[in-house]
Amino acid sequence: MSTATEHPVEPAGPRGDRADTGGPGTGPTGGGRAETGLRFALLMTVVTAASITMLNNALAPTPNDTPGDSLGCLLAAGIDPDGKNLTNTLVGTARPEALRECLSGVPEVEYWKGMVATAALLAVAALVFWWLPRWRERWHRTLPISTVDRDGGLAAELAELREIAGIDPRVRFRVDPARTTAGAVVYGRAGLYTVCLHNGLLVRRGTDPEGFRAVVLHELAHLRNRDVDFAWSSTALWRVFVLLALLPFLFSTGRILVTGLSGRSSSPFWPGAASLLTYSLLSGLVLVALVHLTRADLLRRRELHADAQAVTWGALPAGWDQPEGPRARLRRVGHLLRTHPGWAERRAALRDPDRLSAVGTPQMFLTGVAGSLLVNALEVIPRPAELGGNAWLTAALVAPVLWLVLRRSVLRATRQESGLRAGLWLGCGLLVGEWVSGSTSGNQWVVAEPAYLLALPLVGAVPAVWSAQSSRLEAAALRGRGPRVLAGLLNGLVTLVLLWGGLRWWQASGRFQAMGMTTEFDGFRTFVTQKYPGPWQDYAWELSTATAALPTLVELNRSTLLGVAAVLMVLLPLCLHARRPGSGLRVRRTLAAGAAGGLLCWAAFAVVSYALHSGRPGTLEERAGAFQYVQLWWLLLTVTAACATTAAWVAGASRQHWLLRALLASQVVQLLGYAGIFLAVSADGCLGPMDVYGSNCHWLPANGRIMVKLVLTDSVTTIPLFSACGALVGAGVVRGVRRWYEKSATPRALTPRALTPRAFTPAAVPGVVPATRSWPALMSGGLALAVSLTLLASTAVLHADGRPDTSSSAPSEETRKFLELLDTPPTARAAKIREWQALAWLSKGGLTRIGRVSDAFLALADALREAGDQKPGANGKIRLDSKEFSRLCSDVAKEAGAAQAYFRVPDADLQKKWSNALHRLDRSGNACVSALADDTAATGENGGDAFLLSLDDMPAAVKELTLVLAELHARAAPS
Repeated sequence: MSTATEHPVEPAGPRGDRADTGGPGTGPTGGGRAETGLRFALLMTVVTAASITMLNNALAPTPNDTPGDSLGCLLAAGIDPDGKNLTNTLVGTARPEALRECLSGVPEVEYWKGMVATAALLAVAALVFWWLPRWRERWHRTLPISTVDRDGGLAAELAELREIAGIDPRVRFRVDPARTTAGAVVYGRAGLYTVCLHNGLLVRRGTDPEGFRAVVLHELAHLRNRDVDFAWSSTALWRVFVLLALLPFLFSTGRILVTGLSGRSSSPFWPGAASLLTYSLLSGLVLVALVHLTRADLLRRRELHADAQAVTWGALPAGWDQPEGPRARLRRVGHLLRTHPGWAERRAALRDPDRLSAVGTPQMFLTGVAGSLLVNALEVIPRPAELGGNAWLTAALVAPVLWLVLRRSVLRATRQESGLRAGLWLGCGLLVGEWVSGSTSGNQWVVAEPAYLLALPLVGAVPAVWSAQSSRLEAAALRGRGPRVLAGLLNGLVTLVLLWGGLRWWQASGRFQAMGMTTEFDGFRTFVTQKYPGPWQDYAWELSTATAALPTLVELNRSTLLGVAAVLMVLLPLCLHARRPGSGLRVRRTLAAGAAGGLLCWAAFAVVSYALHSGRPGTLEERAGAFQYVQLWWLLLTVTAACATTAAWVAGASRQHWLLRALLASQVVQLLGYAGIFLAVSADGCLGPMDVYGSNCHWLPANGRIMVKLVLTDSVTTIPLFSACGALVGAGVVRGVRRWYEKSATPRALTPRALTPRAFTPAAVPGVVPATRSWPALMSGGLALAVSLTLLASTAVLHADGRPDTSSSAPSEETRKFLELLDTPPTARAAKIREWQALAWLSKGGLTRIGRVSDAFLALADALREAGDQKPGANGKIRLDSKEFSRLCSDVAKEAGAAQAYFRVPDADLQKKWSNALHRLDRSGNACVSALADDTAATGENGGDAFLLSLDDMPAAVKELTLVLAELHARAAPS
């Protein structure tokens, strides 16, 4: 390999008596090779995606301080580079149509420029990959093997080893006379592979022939596993990326940052852009560290697999008995930075066959960071990002890695693998990558609502735990190769969809909540109160929790594919258990726990119904609005909370397959909950103090079916996912409490029997078993219930039509501030920014729209002047052309409405004047049209007064627009 060490690497020990593994991807370590191959692909995809943005920025000229490009559209929209990230996000998206129209006039060449440059970079990397072997041979001045093989014995032995490994005879063997170490290196490309033996290895052949064979077989294993292609292609791409993309990007960004911080820049974007540029520099540096750490970890693991393959081919483990050397301690300190493990680690791997199958914490964390950087880097390509392509590509690279790692660990390792640690570290990597990318924090170092970031570990943990436990159940239930392959593929597909669903939810909803945009959801309050009128002041809590959870439910329920995966999370384990009932799922106990949870759900229905009954309105008409909505909300909330609480309880009380059992129990609760809803709603009116809506006793199954359908439609996807999160919380709390008890408890007597694990637990800690099955589970259930309360939304809002009307109800204080922010963007603090905002607002369409309003008004005024020059009729009045004047008045109203849809004036006071003037023009124009709709208006006998009265307010409104224009001109061109 290009970066191979000069010695064999840590092997995992023999895996059987087979002499051949059957090629890459099969045999004792095939799963590990596939996993590292996917991680190489993920890493190189991250580098390629990062190149688009970096080359785009590096090829751009000095930052344009004129609002003539896309930056001008943002300034015209009211963006303040020195303002808060949340405020800029809300203001920038307040007029999406206007922003889209403005940007449509800007040539979209930026990201295409970066993509073209990236394509050129890949072409250069391909050339480097093609020529690297030749350059290496010229640099090191290697010699053919025939120059040192006088009797031909070395060539014969190498040919024998090559046949054992099943390597193409075209592989060349060369010698590096300048290297005295007893090692070798393999390099090249397809059709031109070379194994270069160091001069010290030839000397070792005479003193330690088995060690010589071990080194050569190790290098041939690299060829068999195609490690050379991975290593050399990644080396070529990384070197070209650093030289042509990373360094120019860091230089250009750093130069801008230094210029701005030194005070030499006159740009209005200082100091607001400082944190953004710092984030860019930090992302580049973290990318360097990520690539190096990940590549080093991958190469170490590929070396381990090559050693395991060499041992399988007959290399003796004694060939790895080499001294550590004087720098062993120093090497152990920088272990993560090295591309090869030390001799001690190699020998430990020979003694532990499960080492290669164990889930490594660094590999999962680095995979998560790479996935997060990739999903954010791909957002630079607009169309695929809008369609969710970045989430799909990221999940398609990350999910197979997770699935292969867990599957190999479960099927090969002797230790229990729950997948929880791997999933949490993957999620932590997603979290760190999200912070480094700065996509949620913008120009602030800390997001407004950091608690939402805690959802990212769950995004990684849920699919990981489910995949690991399903794989373990599959290993116990299935024996044939065909059924195992089918079950494994279904496992991988569900894992892929679950991870994709989590990433897509984060992009579409979670990140905006983390940015602090939760107040936006209060706008749905008015929507609900308009659709379901009633005394909402009596149901403030229900309305707040429902509207706060709406974005999460909308995003989770919109995908049919995610819904199918949520159902398969329960059905696939059940099918495996049906194949072999003794697989350890304990279905009977799980069903009993689910039935108990269903009874608790019915009891909760009774409590909720009793509480609603005591406060229900007196008439059916009054119950049809807000009260009916609240009833639906509480039914949905109760079912979901009961399922999540039951899942937390079962997971906390189970030791094996705890997530699968929790999901199964929650589904039993869900079905019983639907049955309870059907019975309660169908018999509503016959339940006495638990009647919610009806007053007369009737059996109405149609009402029950409608209610069940509404609840089921919006919970069939969310309940399994929420239950899985509740199970993770429950299992985590109980296991944490259990470990705390085990550590804090002291044995009664320090006897050898008491110190054994089997005797220590029941004798020294008699209260552990009862405690783990009682109050810790209750605690976990309470946490799961709290999670459900904050994440659940109302079905009625999801299916209602129409738009919110802010005038139909009194909004909350947070809603009022939010609407004010959207209606009137805050005035920038810096005078320079206000100047550029005014100039951008005028040049990007403000002047055009004011001109159109002015032209429409002047056309109406000219028509009136011409009509005034006519001779009055017999009644002393002038006859008007009603169709013509109706058209002219309509033009005024239409142009006023078009101007109203343009960007808000980037000043609070001027925006109020602008909005008021346009509103008056729009109202006057429509009043004019209405007045002329009466035929008598044309004669002026009865409608003339209404027509003239409608025009009275227009001159004052136009004058106010003129004052706004003058103020903006003065601000855009200060003296």
